[in-house]
Amino acid sequence: MNRELIHIARASKLILTVCYCGPVYMQPDRSRFRLLQRFLYREVLKNDSSNTSGKRHISMSGLRPLIGYDLDPQYALSDFFDVYYTINVQDYTKIMIDISSFIPAAQVIIPTNATHCRIIAVAAALDFYSYSAYMQSTQSSLIPLNRDPVNAFNLTIPMPQPVGEPIVILLGLSFINGEIAEPGIPVYCQSVKIIHVENANPKTQTQIQAQTNAQI
Repeated sequence: MNRELIHIARASKLILTVCYCGPVYMQPDRSRFRLLQRFLYREVLKNDSSNTSGKRHISMSGLRPLIGYDLDPQYALSDFFDVYYTINVQDYTKIMIDISSFIPAAQVIIPTNATHCRIIAVAAALDFYSYSAYMQSTQSSLIPLNRDPVNAFNLTIPMPQPVGEPIVILLGLSFINGEIAEPGIPVYCQSVKIIHVENANPKTQTQIQAQTNAQI
């Protein structure tokens, strides 16, 4: 088999594994795997200008097309979650996702029988050579799906180690029926989106000093 196709298949499996092992917990679907394979091959692999066709590899600098990718296009996050948020990477030590105030009943599309939702964030350092991932995550409290305003809040994730790998940040939305949910049982995320890709290389002291001098 073509070396690139093997690489893309393994890379797709790596990304989806982050979405299957929790706390972002999507129900496995083979079609999702095939869609991601095609996307990586057409939109990401083409950015490798260092290797010839047939030997191309996913590089850190070529991952920008992944930003905004919905892991399940049938359940795009923006179709369910009409809430403004921003991503801030602070000193390469933590990632903060600031969620604006919102009214769930007006800004969240609520599936039948759902009573609450939870917002889940994951940062995963992906090594596309050894096909391994290192994850950090956090999640909101349960949010009642009513018309009571939810105050602005943030989700803070420690920067996953080791540094030097691309950091893929995902935001997931999970719906729960509080009357029948069993404590401790994972609840499937209906929508999961890659909202940011960060280069985790730390700044050197020279870069920090140059930035300080520029500000002065």
